[in-house]
Amino acid sequence: MLQDPKVIGFIPTYNSEKFISKTLEALAVQTYSNLELWICDDASTDNTASVCRDFCKTDKRFKFYQNEKNLGWWKTSVYQWQKAAKESDYCFFQPHDDVPFAEFVAAQVDLLQRYPNASLCVPGMKNNYADGRMNSTILQNLGTSDCAGLRIKPLVTWEVEGWWAAYHGLQRSRFIPSILPIDYLRFGEKEFALDLIWLIKMAALGPFVCSDQVLFEKFYTVKTLSVQWKYNFKNRSAVYLAMAEAVFGMRIPSQDKWMIWKEILKKSWKSLLMKIPYRNK
Repeated sequence: MLQDPKVIGFIPTYNSEKFISKTLEALAVQTYSNLELWICDDASTDNTASVCRDFCKTDKRFKFYQNEKNLGWWKTSVYQWQKAAKESDYCFFQPHDDVPFAEFVAAQVDLLQRYPNASLCVPGMKNNYADGRMNSTILQNLGTSDCAGLRIKPLVTWEVEGWWAAYHGLQRSRFIPSILPIDYLRFGEKEFALDLIWLIKMAALGPFVCSDQVLFEKFYTVKTLSVQWKYNFKNRSAVYLAMAEAVFGMRIPSQDKWMIWKEILKKSWKSLLMKIPYRNK
């Protein structure tokens, strides 16, 4: 009897003692069989490490790691990503404050097995906002084109609401060495929107497959990393530069590169015009 493909999920944690148990409990009831879950604590200053260590004692699928010093969410994630990709068929990033449903892994493995050219799966996402609002995001066509340029174009325009659902999905591990590591931004907040750069590079390697099921809950609070980021001119400019550099190194047709660069230039020009004082009067 053939064994199910190996899946590894990695959970970077930092000062999450108040909510990490809910995430770990949700991972523990996943219906998929061949699953490992790696917790990496980024030198938390609260009791996160103790909570996670105790949880690992109750379930042998969980492994605990801890950084000797705080490295930040990106460096912590990249290290785990590279290591997980070497030991799995599929891997995924699990934010410490989001909650996957029981079929989160199983449903995505099924889709990726049915679409062997897909680089990653885009799960449906339930959004829980700090003001009490709730809605769902299902991205049926994000990154599904056979044309690399058309897959990447909606990502660089930054206009697809909920694109970050794709960042939470299962990824085909064999693609990871081709996209990591990804350097910090050249200026601005060094970790700003690096998940988008990663996603753009992933889209260059193969189409996405989108689930029509809501498979996890995302909780937006004032402490959520993406909420804390400043979407200002400096940070956006740094991301546009990083996008352009990433596209330069892609092994995709020249016409696709030009298509993407034109979109990046349009967005950069629009951002610059908004910065000019007389345009805002």
